Amino acid sequence: MFVSVVWALGCQQPEVPTPPPEAVPSLFDLGPTNPFPSSALVSSGTLVLPELPPSGPTTLPAERVAWRTGFSPAQPALVWLDGVDPTDLSRTVRLIDLTDGVDLPSLSELDAHRQADPPVLITRPLIAMTVGHRVAVVVSTEAAPRPPDFDPDDPGTRALLDDLAALGVAEGDVAIAWDFPIGDGTAPLRSAMGQLEGTGIPTFDTVRNRDDQDPVAPHTWRAAEGTFVATDFLIDDRRLDLAADGTVTPTGEVDAALYVHIPPSVADAPAGTVPVMVFGHGIFQDPANYLDDADDMDGVLALADELGVIVVATTWRGLALSDLAVPFEVGGDFGQMPNIADMLVQGLANTRSLIEAVRTGALTDDPVFAGADGQPLVDPSSIVYYGISLGGIEGAVLAAQDPGLQGTALHVGGSMWSTMLERSSSWPTFEILLEASTPDASDRQLLFAVSQLWWDAVDPMSYTETLRERPLLLQQSLGDDVVPNLTTEALARSLALPVLEPAGTLPDGLVGVTGPLPPGSRALTLFDPELPLPIDHNRPAETTGAHLAPRLWAGARRQVIDYLTPGSAAQVVHHCGDAPCSASNPGSAE
Repeated sequence: MFVSVVWALGCQQPEVPTPPPEAVPSLFDLGPTNPFPSSALVSSGTLVLPELPPSGPTTLPAERVAWRTGFSPAQPALVWLDGVDPTDLSRTVRLIDLTDGVDLPSLSELDAHRQADPPVLITRPLIAMTVGHRVAVVVSTEAAPRPPDFDPDDPGTRALLDDLAALGVAEGDVAIAWDFPIGDGTAPLRSAMGQLEGTGIPTFDTVRNRDDQDPVAPHTWRAAEGTFVATDFLIDDRRLDLAADGTVTPTGEVDAALYVHIPPSVADAPAGTVPVMVFGHGIFQDPANYLDDADDMDGVLALADELGVIVVATTWRGLALSDLAVPFEVGGDFGQMPNIADMLVQGLANTRSLIEAVRTGALTDDPVFAGADGQPLVDPSSIVYYGISLGGIEGAVLAAQDPGLQGTALHVGGSMWSTMLERSSSWPTFEILLEASTPDASDRQLLFAVSQLWWDAVDPMSYTETLRERPLLLQQSLGDDVVPNLTTEALARSLALPVLEPAGTLPDGLVGVTGPLPPGSRALTLFDPELPLPIDHNRPAETTGAHLAPRLWAGARRQVIDYLTPGSAAQVVHHCGDAPCSASNPGSAE
């Protein structure tokens, strides 16, 4: 549904004239002497970025990442070379962790955009690179001839070639190589999480009860909408109040959006026995799109009723339906891109505050949470999380913040925001705007790569060390046209998640395991819509419906219910018999 919303709203945007290419010159020409990222962009231990390409009225504010000591664990690397042979880049271009002396899983590709002439060579990590390590990109002479600008006698280059030689990489086989450090970009979110002081006290604008004959969605006994009081970290509701060290300062309090859903199955429950499920909505949606849906198209209402939980939800600021103007602003002016990441930090802080307000009773002492006989329903010690799409991505970030969740189920989530952008079927509307403001294809790739420095605070790939200790269920739809499989599998690979079998396929670097897995387990589970797979290049996938397809399958729903059931939470069960879960074998609710 959200794709149609984006297109519909996209059609309402004012026409943006395309300037002639000479009107927006490229200020940073990629080449053998200035690939991105590079150790040459680190001075006195922190990043010093070059002047970046214009992208509308503003440029990306490089000073807001000057506190970083290195580049992203999910950092794409770029270089422009003459004569690249694209036929076997997985073998002829290597990403090497110089600290550990090992090759890292990676994807190298030439920019496939129709305007890319000549195309930039992009190397993407397919596993989280380790903070504090030094990483190198090595392009072999099989991939491209050595450019005349590459000087092996440059002192920095000589040191790198010597390091590579010690790892068995012959200097004569190197067309070009460069290195860069990996740094932690999570300070904005971590510092916000340490300063939450909002009361969590709710104010409800509307309360609807089925018993009072109020109009409610199916599987609904009571629905309430309003706000709760959270700590605000934004200036002008857009940008974090960021200090020079990357930490943030509270700016006051904010009324954060709140939706409460109580299913009929818990109305008569004994006092203090009903778990709470925090729900994370999809991109360009709000909680009501799922929790007030007359058709329950995503099955969230039926799931909550069967699971016997009260649902609470707030919005992912910056990428919610109520904030849709923000990504359109960014489409026409990519220099505003950090606003999305900053607002997502606020959304994560709000969601964590919501959890704490449940735990302390500040939220759930309200009469809205009373049962049919006035009994207080909520068990504040039993809180789980279920997120879909964007809710699956940011739900992983939330789980890394140690909120004490009994179970975390992430449906069609992923990671690596800067890589997701172009491959998503929801990208074309925004790409039209960006092409107008930044017509040079190489400049756009540079902007995407640099943007990962801001995405880090809200990207699961930045939190993999912590997430390896958390039980979570990550459900993937094969051929997902919105959240590319490579971004889901990169996260699973980084977390060493086992793949529940039978799966039909086993992503590289992952190990299959036969279920059922006991409570406290973690896994990647695969669902096959049996639809055409997207072409493996950095262009938007064709819209196939693969992102949405498994959501209502009995096997997928039952798996989530198993994983979030109180008392046996985080057990992983395959509900599709002896075969993989697929469109022709969607499984059983038993």
